[in-house]
Amino acid sequence: MISSVSFMGAIRNNYNNVKKEDVAAELVGSVFSKVFKDMYNSDVFKNNLLPKSNTEKWFREMLIDQYSVTIAKNNMKPLVNEILKAYQKP
Repeated sequence: MISSVSFMGAIRNNYNNVKKEDVAAELVGSVFSKVFKDMYNSDVFKNNLLPKSNTEKWFREMLIDQYSVTIAKNNMKPLVNEILKAYQKP
């Protein structure tokens, strides 16, 4: 799921560029979020020793979403830049 993009005090002239970069990072983050959730929900990570509440499951999914966006913004710059290049082509 792609979350809303917030404007974090960028210069007014660069608003469109900042927004495009954030949206591209959100897109990359959503892809990696899906991968991390599928990995975490696999049989390897299942443990029936302690039951998990619905709140814990919901919080874990939200945390994975936020981690994925942070990873995309900080460590996946080449992929984000490739998405921006593809977007700018006619």
